[in-house]
Amino acid sequence: MKVITSTSNPFIQKIKSLKDKEARILFNEFIVEGENIVKDLPDFVEVDYVFVEDTKINQYQYILDRYSDEIVYSVSQKVMKLISDTTTPSGILVVVKKKTTTFKKGSNVVVLDGVSDPGNMGTIIRTCVACGVKDIFAINTVDSTSPKVVRSTMGGIFRVNVIPTTYEELFSKLQGYDLLTLDMNGKDIFKENNIKKPFALIVGSEAHGVSKILKEKCTTILSLPMVGQIESLNAAVSLSVALYNLTFGK
Repeated sequence: MKVITSTSNPFIQKIKSLKDKEARILFNEFIVEGENIVKDLPDFVEVDYVFVEDTKINQYQYILDRYSDEIVYSVSQKVMKLISDTTTPSGILVVVKKKTTTFKKGSNVVVLDGVSDPGNMGTIIRTCVACGVKDIFAINTVDSTSPKVVRSTMGGIFRVNVIPTTYEELFSKLQGYDLLTLDMNGKDIFKENNIKKPFALIVGSEAHGVSKILKEKCTTILSLPMVGQIESLNAAVSLSVALYNLTFGK
């Protein structure tokens, strides 16, 4: 196990930079932190470095035992606070390689159009995992490997492919798919029985909804019935209700 106590260490500065999207792209790595998500990392995830706060080595020894001493670093509390993205770091953090994403047609997919909130992104990813959706196409969204998104997925980020794309690429890849979107003026999702599979369920941003270019290409526009005095639901909630109904309710 290597020891680092200085916050000015160049290697530590590089790890700190992974909080930024540009660095994650440059180094093809991202940060995963927190005991629960780190201890449950799937074996297929490629871990480049492990950082543990020096006062918590014994506490996390059961996690450290999974890794070679060559990639494990004991760091001071100041260093951990510098590289962590949380106000109160848990004391353990790993840096993992981004996986290569590939798409094979045939299964249901989700399309995110302008989703910018990390919490919503994380919830959507977890819902997709629960519903068996393997591929999520992301257009102008928050980066799925940002620390906040990764934490909110509770490990779900490793069970799906999040594929950044453009509108043109999306239409090319999803030829033959039933394109579905949610809108207040759409058909009641609980009464619509003509949904074909595979389908692509599209959700837009809270502020602007689904973009015009996608709506014009949609096969079916669906709505969630509401009886209360509320105009719309949170994007992640809407997606979750719709995806569960389309996956298990038909």
